[in-house]
Amino acid sequence: MAIYALADLHLSLSCPDKSMEVFGSSWGEYILKVKENWEQTVTGSDTVLIPGDISWATYINKAEEDFKFISDLPGRKLLSRGNHDYWWTTMKKMEEFFAEKGFTNMEFVRTNAVEVEDCLITGTRGWMIETKESIEGSDNRKIYEREKLRIKMCIDVLNEADPGHAKKHILMIHYPPITAKQDFTEFAEMMAQGGIDICVYGHLHGSAHKKAFEGDFEGMRLICASADYADFKPVRIL
Repeated sequence: MAIYALADLHLSLSCPDKSMEVFGSSWGEYILKVKENWEQTVTGSDTVLIPGDISWATYINKAEEDFKFISDLPGRKLLSRGNHDYWWTTMKKMEEFFAEKGFTNMEFVRTNAVEVEDCLITGTRGWMIETKESIEGSDNRKIYEREKLRIKMCIDVLNEADPGHAKKHILMIHYPPITAKQDFTEFAEMMAQGGIDICVYGHLHGSAHKKAFEGDFEGMRLICASADYADFKPVRIL
């Protein structure tokens, strides 16, 4: 039993006018690539983390076809929010929708703790920070501070569930916790100091891949699982 991750599925089965090919030819027939790679990699006993940008649909009921596509793939799936997940609503409404449609192998992650094997997993969206200076005086400061609070909530919920840190603590975040210049952000510092063992992120496409960082930061491992960065194949985390 393994844990994988694949962010930025950007499914458009319910809104086919949305195309990701603006980010390069690698996105041609990407939904087919995701399906084939997933089925060749993931088994029914595995878990896949999907840190955001899941469906282009605006409302959750319009995303049913995209969610069915994910549900039909092997494994347990944990979903957290990205910047393009406009369908995302309250946990209660989303869980009721999944229950009504019979999507029993998918769960939402939002500052809660989900146990998988010997791991505890949490997640939030985060925020894009081009430079450490760019946030100062920015109109986005309010969103930035809110996401800081959510990251703290993520850390706290894991530590409350596992005060002895007997399990691996994994945090899914959509935006990379590094700047365009590959400086580690306050988000990264909070996670590392809060005992997060693995941070999985996405969001970066095409030429933005050069902004990706994979490796260790103060004892925390960072993994980029953006779909085109990973060649549309689930990335093995553990």
